[in-house]
Amino acid sequence: MSAAIVLAYKQMPSDVIAPIMQLIDWLLWCVLLACLAWMIISAGRLWSAMRDDMAVNDASHGILMSLIGAVVASSASAIALAFLPS
Repeated sequence: MSAAIVLAYKQMPSDVIAPIMQLIDWLLWCVLLACLAWMIISAGRLWSAMRDDMAVNDASHGILMSLIGAVVASSASAIALAFLPS
């Protein structure tokens, strides 16, 4: 069985891709803004906990999760832009 499978597809027109790209950009900005807000809140909680001599809290977990969320959102945007032809 030496049959070659050929995947044929049409390129999407630029008037279809442009709104999708703009939507991806807006979603990335919203996610990064949410991650920044969560990091600021978590940093305030961490500062408050350290000031009250409570070393064990979940504020450091919130900071780590906001950083991971920002990295995942940026990576997903880059992957989506790689699959969409320009």
